[in-house]
Amino acid sequence: MLKELNKLFLSSQKNKLVLILIIIVSCFIAQSFLPWWIIAPICLIASFFLSSSKKQAFWSGFSGIFILWLVKILSLSLPNEHLLANKVGQVFMLPPSDTNWVVLIFVSSLIGGVVGGLSSLTGYSFRKNN
Repeated sequence: MLKELNKLFLSSQKNKLVLILIIIVSCFIAQSFLPWWIIAPICLIASFFLSSSKKQAFWSGFSGIFILWLVKILSLSLPNEHLLANKVGQVFMLPPSDTNWVVLIFVSSLIGGVVGGLSSLTGYSFRKNN
């Protein structure tokens, strides 16, 4: 059954983007109602069923969550001219600057990407061990 699903969903290069899109859309919806860590089980389940290699599993989870969090953070930070992000930068003792928000957005997205990538890799590994 899983082999048939893999042939159906992952038969071409274009379909590797399907996993990324599934992760982005499902995590976006779930994070509207649930805590931030819901990205881990979603990436795990998606990669369990749809990944074809360790490399694809990790990079799909990483890029899906990185892009999602980058877009969400920018959509929240741009309207208020990054006031909160710059203040948080001051709390972390970043050098005084109006560009502290760039560092915070990148680091936050990177943390989310690593969580998504590792949980996707775990989902792929669960399938290979069974």
